[in-house]
Amino acid sequence: MHTIEIPEADFKMHIPADLSECNSNQYINISGLLYQLNIGEIDQETFQIQAVKFLALGKKEREEAETDAKKHQNIYQIADCLDSFFEQNKEGKTVVKQYFIHNPIDIIRGNFLSYYGPSNEFNNVSFGEYVDALSYLYDYIETQDNEFLYLLFATFYRRKKRHFSPNYSFSSDKRAPYNTDKVPILANRFKKQHIGIIYGFFLLFTSFNKYLQTAKIFVQGKEIDLAILYKDFPADAKQKESNIPGLGMKSLLYSIAESGVFGTLQEVRKASLWEILIRLYDLRKRDFDALANQRKQETNA
Repeated sequence: MHTIEIPEADFKMHIPADLSECNSNQYINISGLLYQLNIGEIDQETFQIQAVKFLALGKKEREEAETDAKKHQNIYQIADCLDSFFEQNKEGKTVVKQYFIHNPIDIIRGNFLSYYGPSNEFNNVSFGEYVDALSYLYDYIETQDNEFLYLLFATFYRRKKRHFSPNYSFSSDKRAPYNTDKVPILANRFKKQHIGIIYGFFLLFTSFNKYLQTAKIFVQGKEIDLAILYKDFPADAKQKESNIPGLGMKSLLYSIAESGVFGTLQEVRKASLWEILIRLYDLRKRDFDALANQRKQETNA
């Protein structure tokens, strides 16, 4: 958090230093500005000035700032600290800082209906949801077509499940069962939502995928490093590389289904994302262990 003080104005408050520190309302508004920045409607300086208004001022104060030169100057000075929302990537490009896996928008409420999203860390997400969502994610990144943003959002956000429906289960997931046929219908309905909600979820999902590439989790008291799922075999490895495709590929569904561990293709789709990731870790580790043993034998030969 940034502590902002303007003694002459008797002003002091704390504002988020990046997206991970925003509350739900802040997150939606800032994500809306980041969307505008992404499509080129505003530049980074304008983003930071407008972000300060949302983070540090109420609605009435924001209106006054438009005509009050002193307040406008104070906002301009504070805006510099919001450089902290950005960082340089490996290519030297300025990008949004994304290090969060909690969902700031876990529920959206309408006049009559509410829609529930994934829980923190995507703990209530099925593997089928995840794979379908990745396709929409890549399509949006490639085309910048908002249609894919809405499809991505609709993949995860659904109405509350009914206790007496045939598919009801006593899981911790509040959402109705995932139904691919309903995704386009919901996507069209969600076009009425604030773009900060839709783009904000895109930012969460990309942050979650970034996290997976370095995630370390505990399974039965042992730490496992999911980075192994993204690690290539050494170029000089003689062992044939595993036939498990890269993480996130749709063909992964078929490879796991063929193994029979999680049952049929539909059963694999319904399996927990995290169960599948742990299984993939196990398979990948066996490949690397086999490679290490092979090299050891060659060295001792």
